[in-house]
Amino acid sequence: MALEIEATDSPPPSTTLQQAWERQRTYSKNAQAAQRRFFRLRIGILVLSVLATFLAVTNSVLEKVSVAEQVATVIHVFLLLVPITLSVLMAGAVKFDKGNNWILLRGSAELMKKEIYCYRAQVGNYSDKNSRDIKLANKLKLISQRLKGTPIHQSSLNPYEGEITQEKPLSKSKNQKPLANLINKDQDDKFSDLTPEKYLVWRLEEQFQWYRQHARQLDKQLHYFQWGIYLLGGAGTFIVAVGQEIWVTFSTALTAAFSGFLELKRVEATLIAYNQAADDLYDISTWWHALSSQEKLENFELLVMSTETTIQSENAGWVQEMNDALMELYSEAQKASENGKSKIEN
Repeated sequence: MALEIEATDSPPPSTTLQQAWERQRTYSKNAQAAQRRFFRLRIGILVLSVLATFLAVTNSVLEKVSVAEQVATVIHVFLLLVPITLSVLMAGAVKFDKGNNWILLRGSAELMKKEIYCYRAQVGNYSDKNSRDIKLANKLKLISQRLKGTPIHQSSLNPYEGEITQEKPLSKSKNQKPLANLINKDQDDKFSDLTPEKYLVWRLEEQFQWYRQHARQLDKQLHYFQWGIYLLGGAGTFIVAVGQEIWVTFSTALTAAFSGFLELKRVEATLIAYNQAADDLYDISTWWHALSSQEKLENFELLVMSTETTIQSENAGWVQEMNDALMELYSEAQKASENGKSKIEN
């Protein structure tokens, strides 16, 4: 697919670089779609689990009091439908939730972005301008080959459509301060070669702000759900104290759902990783600004390699963390499915 590039007076961008960006954006776009499907399905399972418990408790309470027959019938129908729906979702989750696709595609997209920025900075394997296109093409091939034989090829990839230069900007808080304020980030055409100043702003600072923004989001989630868990624990104690022990089952189910959400997203571990990566990038920026003009020219490659190593270390750690989480999740789902089958057989 040919990419739309705005006409400028600068030389036309490398075809190889255009294709690299196209593939990177395709992987990133499909990773986001797989992520949405994964969390929607898993959160749906958590919600239905809580709903099933609520209906079971409600049905037990209503059996002890006189209620309209129609109300009792409706509750009974839902009491049958919710567990059936839940079992169907759990059975199909491993096959269709696309959790593996999300992790594999995001990891590959980040590896491609690393190669693109090294190419643009002309460092490492890309220091020779005459051969860097073929080296970039070979790197893209190696990254793509890693996906062969994986679940990625069991579904179609939607191609990226649009201009490479158009990206959704990160929202900024009032107290957010840039590491460098040398160049307008919106000026990056994604194809031109990078000077040290441009690399610092368009790569290091952009990634630093990404980590900080997502760390703030994770911090809010962690606090909200942890406080929810604590409040539900207190509510359970109160329920027992007033003699309504039957509702403790429901509060316990809610607590399990909150804990399951935090574990599903690996909120705490990811928050720590993002903060550590942001701190490392901040240290790199501080080191860079302490250099003289001549030292900056001599250490540009070290700046790029240090930055890319930091980003890739966080990415590799995230991939391993999420792979472990999925293995645990799928193992539990398999056990639940087998237990369900054994109950039916008995």
